[in-house]
Amino acid sequence: MTTVAAEKTGHAYVDELEEIRADYRSQFTRKTKRRTREEGAASKRRSLLGGSFNHTFAGEQYLNCPVKSVRRMQLQKLMDENGQSLWGGRVVSHPTLAQWEAKGYGLTDTEISALEKADYTPDELIHRGWRTWVCRHENFAVSIGTSYVGEGETYLRMRNHHDEVQAELDELRAQFTSWGVQNVDEATANAVEHALADEDHGLFNQNVIREHVTTPELKEEMRKAFILRLHSYMGIF
Repeated sequence: MTTVAAEKTGHAYVDELEEIRADYRSQFTRKTKRRTREEGAASKRRSLLGGSFNHTFAGEQYLNCPVKSVRRMQLQKLMDENGQSLWGGRVVSHPTLAQWEAKGYGLTDTEISALEKADYTPDELIHRGWRTWVCRHENFAVSIGTSYVGEGETYLRMRNHHDEVQAELDELRAQFTSWGVQNVDEATANAVEHALADEDHGLFNQNVIREHVTTPELKEEMRKAFILRLHSYMGIF
């Protein structure tokens, strides 16, 4: 009699995704050494090219979600991303944080504006088009689950290696100080905010996967989307 392996569900299925992440990390290790100011500036130029994208896919995730409790959390996440400064709040948007960080690496307001108005590279256009399509048309749990690649990694690092993350933030602050950056708080705000906000967002994404990616078909779609998102997140293509 043939024994059929039981489908992994809940935490076990998330563990399976983490095994996929670990396999990729074993082949493409995370860069942890300190960057020069020039290396940091080059990285910021790449990330700013074509303007912010996170509100596009986060908005699609919200519109695609029919479950009221999850939709409410996704709306809160949109508020975290977009900030509250437009209506008098103290929380600024993530694109503003990225601009502050770029200026810490030496980019000017003029250069940042030009980069944000420029066209995407062909590779980035394909990736962003694919992710927008997934967030708009796939099941809402797969759509939201794509964010678990980046935010989930931050969540797990903060949970399991909090002291290491804090040491990296302290080191980044010391770097900006050594370069004579006038507003170190602004220059480091992007890294600090993502370490904190992504911890909450990562757990939210994980819960959506655990509770709503439950059928064999959805699990296969989630695996495929998770792997393709890993490729872009880790700079494999």
